[in-house]
Amino acid sequence: MELINFNPWWRDGKVPESLTGRKRSVFSDILPYLDTRQILMLTGLRRVGKTTLLFQFIETLLGRGVSPYHILYYSFDESRLDFGDLLKTYSSDVLKANLGQESVYFFFDEIQKLADWPSQIKMLYDLHPKVKIFLSGSARIPAWRDARESLAGRFFDMVIRPLDFAEYLTFMDIAVDPEREAVFEADIKRHFSAYLKTGGFIETFHFDDMMLRKYIRESILERVIFVDMPQAFGLASPEALLRLMSIFAERPGFYLDYKNLAGDLKMDSRTLACYTGYLEYALLAQKLYNYSPNLLTSEKKIKRAYVSNSAFTLALTPAVAFSVLMEQYFANRIEPRFFLRTPRNEEIDIISTREGSEPLPVEIKIRRDVKAADVKPVFSFMEKYNLSRALVITQDTQGELKKGGRTVEAVPYWKYWTIEKALNSVVRK
Repeated sequence: MELINFNPWWRDGKVPESLTGRKRSVFSDILPYLDTRQILMLTGLRRVGKTTLLFQFIETLLGRGVSPYHILYYSFDESRLDFGDLLKTYSSDVLKANLGQESVYFFFDEIQKLADWPSQIKMLYDLHPKVKIFLSGSARIPAWRDARESLAGRFFDMVIRPLDFAEYLTFMDIAVDPEREAVFEADIKRHFSAYLKTGGFIETFHFDDMMLRKYIRESILERVIFVDMPQAFGLASPEALLRLMSIFAERPGFYLDYKNLAGDLKMDSRTLACYTGYLEYALLAQKLYNYSPNLLTSEKKIKRAYVSNSAFTLALTPAVAFSVLMEQYFANRIEPRFFLRTPRNEEIDIISTREGSEPLPVEIKIRRDVKAADVKPVFSFMEKYNLSRALVITQDTQGELKKGGRTVEAVPYWKYWTIEKALNSVVRK
């Protein structure tokens, strides 16, 4: 029976150690949802560890005394059994009961590969209250949007990201005291440079540079662009997506002038706009809007695009300047919705907005000496919106830059925990 290969715990009551890996902090964040009725949906890029998380949850359930026969795992990426046949085979040959009689746990990996999955999962959920369902998917493709409608009120959606820098240090068993960043400056810089190449993808941590770039291109980028996205969107020319990714990698923060870009690429501007949206849905790129308190105004203004991970940029454009890569890294890390470009072409790289807090302008200036005059647009923005704080991320400059009674905090890029603290602090509106 094919299902046995996916569920080795049916034989010996254990999840093989090779499948569970090392637990991330996100495991503890998600663990409370194990006991809820709602479906748990894990989305994210390929190779970020979604499947490993599913196996860790299975291991947890077994540790709580759940019968191995009450846990079903199945990957639609590797096999395509008919969904109805899958459930019937499991019920008759393994559970030895009807689904409605006892509590069971279903783990469906790469669920987007199952045709019409939102309606099938909805029916399973509605008909069998004792079934707890876990799903994973490799991108926020159209099926996930459809699922939000058909499964409304029935699910929790968790985005699983690559490891951040702090997690990277933990997984590499590197000891750094976050309270004493200056003491560890040389170590932090060295390890941060290595981290940027990996992008936080665990499997790459011990690759050399050539192997790493090959892995990122072939196992993630090309797999998503040439396999996943054509299946999801019915694309006739996925190579255009790779060209777009290469442009965004060469010029992080690329201004999305579709008309000019269409001329350069010999493509229709509307098609290019759609393709950019596809890259967003696939979590390969992110789009920022020109800031305005009025969202409709922002929607009409020019937008910027970034590749979603430093490893993608370095795999596609190994010679990218470090200062430019830092702008992309912090755009990825902060995940802002906005940047600023005024009619006078004054620019701020990032406008971070959090519910209940005033906007936080963040400028990236990777140079040795940064002065107040270098962040004039930031001070203007602070004055216009009466803001109490702003951040400039530098190469070495640290301290306070002052002008007109306002202060911009300058922090070197390698002071990871200081920057995190500044980004996470809330100033009420």
